[in-house]
Amino acid sequence: MRKILLLTFFLLTSTICFCQSFSRVWVSDSLFLKPESALYDPSKEIVYVSNINGEYLAKDGNGFISRIYTNGKIESLKWVEGLDNPQGMGLYKDKLYVADINRVVQINTVTAKIDNVFKVDSAKFFNDIASDSNGDMYISDCFGNKIYKISNGEIEVWLDDKFLSGPNGLLCTKDDVLLLNMNDKIAYAINKSTKKSYKIFAGIDNLDGIVSDGNNGFFVSGAWQGQIFHIDSGGNKKLILDLEKEKIITADIEYIVNEMLLIIPTLYKTLIGYKLKE
Repeated sequence: MRKILLLTFFLLTSTICFCQSFSRVWVSDSLFLKPESALYDPSKEIVYVSNINGEYLAKDGNGFISRIYTNGKIESLKWVEGLDNPQGMGLYKDKLYVADINRVVQINTVTAKIDNVFKVDSAKFFNDIASDSNGDMYISDCFGNKIYKISNGEIEVWLDDKFLSGPNGLLCTKDDVLLLNMNDKIAYAINKSTKKSYKIFAGIDNLDGIVSDGNNGFFVSGAWQGQIFHIDSGGNKKLILDLEKEKIITADIEYIVNEMLLIIPTLYKTLIGYKLKE
């Protein structure tokens, strides 16, 4: 019965073919240092960018968060410093949550000060964060094969299941947490209440970022090969950007629906903005 209901939903809501394309509209100044993730703050019309600035998993204190405008211009290169290996981010009201190896750093976006640190000694590599509409944060431990959750000021394991295989990108919908597995190249939807899961799509290498397209589909990045895919609500994949020949990595992307703007952190020195053609 569940499969029948899902099929009916897909037939009613799915866009049969994603025929639009993106054009490059800006490239930032080359001042960033391994920019990994971008996250838009609509209340401030600003984009946060996490910069690793060092070796992966090195607890060196070199990492920092930048802020840029949606035209790619830098508002503050080193807005918050002193992080180790900042990766994915989540936002709720005036609190920015940053995945930082085995801790999640909570930053006050008004004061640019660190308000709290949620540390898990047993965590191996916090990779991405997805925020829920009620302020809960879901965090993927890519090497530990777990998903953690911050709720009511506490962090704990939310999901520890055998189907987790290098969990990376996360995105919250009303009822589900969407998950990208890097190792087996499969994306899942996990119900927040029951924790039951079903497969959305499979077959994309190096799954990294996932963002809503503003309708019933998603944009997904295949990081190391420099690819961006559109996934419709039926799980159908369409390659819409391929930057492999330019040797550009497409890390944890952001899509600003109102501006039809896709922002790509390159894990090198720049971010790139692409506009969806109407």
